[in-house]
Amino acid sequence: MTTNSLLDRESHFAFGENWCAFAELVTEEHISNAVASLEHLLPCAQLEGRRMLDIGCGSGLSMLSALRLGAAHVEGVDIDPSSVRAAKALLSRFYAGGPWHVEECSVFDLPKKLAHSYDIVHSWGVLHHTGAMWQAIDVACSLVAPQGLLCIALYRKTPVCRFWKAEKWVYTNAPGWVQAVIRGMFKGAFVCGLLMTARTPRKYFDEYKTTRGMDWHHDVHDWLGGFPYESVAPLEIIKFLEVRGFLIEKSFIKKPAAFGLFGSSCNEFVARKLK
Repeated sequence: MTTNSLLDRESHFAFGENWCAFAELVTEEHISNAVASLEHLLPCAQLEGRRMLDIGCGSGLSMLSALRLGAAHVEGVDIDPSSVRAAKALLSRFYAGGPWHVEECSVFDLPKKLAHSYDIVHSWGVLHHTGAMWQAIDVACSLVAPQGLLCIALYRKTPVCRFWKAEKWVYTNAPGWVQAVIRGMFKGAFVCGLLMTARTPRKYFDEYKTTRGMDWHHDVHDWLGGFPYESVAPLEIIKFLEVRGFLIEKSFIKKPAAFGLFGSSCNEFVARKLK
């Protein structure tokens, strides 16, 4: 499969369908968790009164969190029309009439579409699913205003990334019943892993929280189907950003459990554009 074919939305996993299903279940508790997760990357003092662009806005939960933390205006884009619908529905439900805008757009079309840069460009767990990760990161960098912040999360490289890339292609192109079988196998293996480490599965699932507020079952579907898939070592992304005039202000480096056998954690980076 060529890189160009990976840029076509038709070859991508249908993240939007998953986001639509999740968005209907969102409560104030989900929002509080998402606000806390965003605030550990971007405190109120950095968001208040700022303009933010969310690339790959998904359900719109990060956009809503930014607004609740004081952002002056938040724009969201996503290549998946279902994600756009989910984000609009969520924001209309919890922040009707607020200073936000959502539209369908590929990250690669943003430079010619947008007439200005942003105080904050945010993209959590998205750019590694574009089919051309480094190009997508470069575009995100170009949209940050001088002294502005880039906030990204990317999959960390693990010894089993090649396996996951193949699995995700199979899952994305498989009929629903095959996806259900794969999910069942993954969940069964995951529960066994919890039991082997003396953890209670029910308690784990009840307490499960992600930076996007997603519940475990939606997150499993999201992980298994996340194609296209790329990953990056922390030093690679740090050097890439430094060459483009960014200074890393904050990073959260996570070690994937079982060498990535149950998924690759996202490393998070906040970098300031010096000029």
